Amino acid sequence: MTTAHLQTCRACAHEFRVPDSLVGKRVACPHCRRPIDIRAETGSDDKLVGKELGGCRLVRRLGAGAIGVVYEAEQLSIGRRVAIKMLSSKAAGDPRVVQRFQRESKLCAQMQHPNVVSVYDCGFERGVHYLVMEYVEGQTLAGMLDEAERLQWAKSARLILQVARGLEHAHGMGIIHRDIKPANILVGSDGTAKLADLGLAKQLEDEGAGGGGESPLGLTMQGVALGSPAYMPPEQIRSAKDVTPVSDLYALGASFYQLVTGVLPFEGKSAPEVMTKVLREEAKPINSIAPEVPPAIVAFITRTLAKDPAHRPQSASAFIVELEDAFNNPDRVPQSSQRPSGPSAGPSAGSSKPTPRARSMSRPDHPAAAVQATSTSRLVLIVVLIALAIIAGVWSFLHWLH
Repeated sequence: MTTAHLQTCRACAHEFRVPDSLVGKRVACPHCRRPIDIRAETGSDDKLVGKELGGCRLVRRLGAGAIGVVYEAEQLSIGRRVAIKMLSSKAAGDPRVVQRFQRESKLCAQMQHPNVVSVYDCGFERGVHYLVMEYVEGQTLAGMLDEAERLQWAKSARLILQVARGLEHAHGMGIIHRDIKPANILVGSDGTAKLADLGLAKQLEDEGAGGGGESPLGLTMQGVALGSPAYMPPEQIRSAKDVTPVSDLYALGASFYQLVTGVLPFEGKSAPEVMTKVLREEAKPINSIAPEVPPAIVAFITRTLAKDPAHRPQSASAFIVELEDAFNNPDRVPQSSQRPSGPSAGPSAGSSKPTPRARSMSRPDHPAAAVQATSTSRLVLIVVLIALAIIAGVWSFLHWLH
C-alpha cells in the first residue's frame, strides 16, 4: 500500500490524500485551488476506522467533501479492497441530496467499463447512506500533476484516450458527466485511467425533470454544484441545462491542456473571474508554455477548447479518432484547420481557406489586380493595332500592283 497523508484545506474544509513525495511542498486544493502546505500525517484518531458498514470494515479515511466522506474498506464476504462513500448527517437531511446520491448509485451500477470506476453495492444502514465502489490503487491525475508539474505529451494523450473511451461508453448510455477534471480521473498502478465521481451526471432523458432544482451542496467529493469553473465550457457556464456530450469533451480537452502545460487554460482569483475568462478570452497558446508539444496535438487540444460547441469534435468517438490520428502523426501540420473558436481568433495556420489578403488579391477589383488587368488590355490593343496596320499595308501594296 502506498503511503499517503490526509490533508485538510482550511479554506473549504475539503479532505484529500497526497503521497510521501509531496510532504513539505505546496500544492493546490483539488476543490478550491487554494495553495496548501503539505504536512506528514502524525496519526489518526478516526473513530470510524475499524467499524463495519454494508458488509465492509473501514480501514482508513481517503477524503471528504461538502456532503460526505470516502473510506478505504475491506469487503468482508470476499476479502476485497473497496472504497465506500457515505453521506454526512447534514447532507442526509436534504431529500434532494439523498435522491441524487441514490441516482449516482444507479448510474454507476449501469456502467461496466474498464475506464469507469465500478460500483458494487449501495444501501442504507444505521442511518447512513453508502455506496461501495471499486478501490483504485494509485492516484488522481491531479495528484500526478502536483508531483510532476506537467506530463509528457505522449503519456498525457494515452491517459486522455482512455478517459475518452469511458466517456464514449457513458454517452452511449445517455449519461453526461458534467464534471470532467484531473481530480475526478483515477490512474491505477498499472497505468489504467478510470473516470470517477458521477455525482453531477445527468441522463439525457431526464433533462426536463427538475433541472433547475440542483442542490447547492452538490454531490461530488471534489466538485461544486454545477461543475468546476476552470474546466467548464461556455454553454455550461451560461446554463447547466445546456450541457451536451460535447460539453464533456471540452472539459476533457481542458484537462489535456493542463496535463501538457502544467497550468489551467483559464485562471483567476475567484470562480466568477475564471468564468468570465472562459466566456470572453482565448487560452494562452500551448507552445508558448510547452514548446515540445507537437503541432498535431496542439491543434487537437485547441479544437476541443472551441467556444462554439459546433467547432469541437461532435462525439466521444470522433474525439478518439482525431486524437489517435494526431498521436500517430504528431508532427503533421493540419491541412485544414477549424473555424476560429472566438471573436478574436484569426485565420489558422495551414487552412485551405484563402486568407483575406489572398482573396482580395484574386478579386479583379483589387488595385493591384486592376493595374495588371489594364496593362494586359493595353498590350493586347497595341498588338491588334499593329496587326491591322500590317494587313492594311499589305492590302494597299497589292492594290498598287494591280
